[in-house]
Amino acid sequence: MGSSSSSVTAQPNAEVNVVVEPSVKTAAKIPDGDGFMEQQLQNQESIYILKQLYKRMDPAVMKTVGDAEGEVELSLRYDRGREMLLIKIISARNLSAKDVRGKTSDPYLKMEILPDIHGEGAKTTRYARRTLQPTYNEIFAFRLAPGDLVGSMLRVQVLSHDPIGQDDFMGERIIHLGEVDLSEVLTSWFQLYPETDLDIQGDLEVSLSYELPDTLVVMIHGATGLLCRIPENSPDPYVKVIVSGVPKGGETQVQSGTDCPVWEEGFEYTLTKEELTDRHVIFHVLDRAMNGGTDILGQVCINLADLEIHKGYREKIGLSDLKNLMQVRTQYAPSATVQELKEAMHAHSVYRYPGLLFKNSHGGNKVMSVTCRKAGSSAKVRLIDGLPT
Repeated sequence: MGSSSSSVTAQPNAEVNVVVEPSVKTAAKIPDGDGFMEQQLQNQESIYILKQLYKRMDPAVMKTVGDAEGEVELSLRYDRGREMLLIKIISARNLSAKDVRGKTSDPYLKMEILPDIHGEGAKTTRYARRTLQPTYNEIFAFRLAPGDLVGSMLRVQVLSHDPIGQDDFMGERIIHLGEVDLSEVLTSWFQLYPETDLDIQGDLEVSLSYELPDTLVVMIHGATGLLCRIPENSPDPYVKVIVSGVPKGGETQVQSGTDCPVWEEGFEYTLTKEELTDRHVIFHVLDRAMNGGTDILGQVCINLADLEIHKGYREKIGLSDLKNLMQVRTQYAPSATVQELKEAMHAHSVYRYPGLLFKNSHGGNKVMSVTCRKAGSSAKVRLIDGLPT
């Protein structure tokens, strides 16, 4: 059985915070026989509440974290006769609130084709007042030759109109037109993500090899053409290496004042051959900023399922902003996290902990939240006389 420990902070008329961690402490002795069955029946209500909390925290159903929330409904069609991309902005839903009271927004959509071959610039819808579920039904057209579809992207951004200052960013979606079938009308909901950094440039040269019985060797050779965030000021780049599901990371030395650094540094990770199918290697190229912070220069992600262990791998790969493609997760991480949550929930229900949750009655109006630090996710449930809403 999986295990977990918990801590509870409670105040009158305040939220109850249940913090879930991956270790275990026994909070109560489990009774035997009929006593155990009777106790389980008495606590069905509490266990149901606990299930609702964990269900909402499950990363398989989590919404996008951060400032970007919601979805946009688009309809796309390519008119080959007129060489035009037709876009219908239908609606949006579950957007984030951006007004000063934090309850609503004045959203509108801005779209552009990248690269902008014909210089048409961005086009925008009208803005909808005080709503997080706007409807537009507006149609736009962009000139685009058939041969340009493969290398073009449609960037759709949602912003909140601000009559005084700068409009607030609410999320975006980038659609690679060469990857969708536009021979017929495509109508779909598209999840919004944080803003993608399209200024990232340069290449990272890396190699991978596998030494039997269980050692993955990652080599970082160098990079070329890195982005200079400050004009005429070359970056101080270094690379962080992460293998999904492995606690141990790696970090190269900082190479000062160059956009073409050479490292020739290697890192070793213990992985069985069977584990390779579910793992990735993620390279984060960073710039050590003058103020002590870091600037992101791009990422590379390699799927270890494609590694031929008897040949190895060496390649120079283009850097890009991958945060929205991976959502800071891998194929391995969600499955491991879901199992961690299931085990923690089972331990809480068996050990009847925390006591504040497992009591005979849940009267009144209160909010309970659960946070799993290892999973990096959280959820809340409001209880009105014991019923989750």
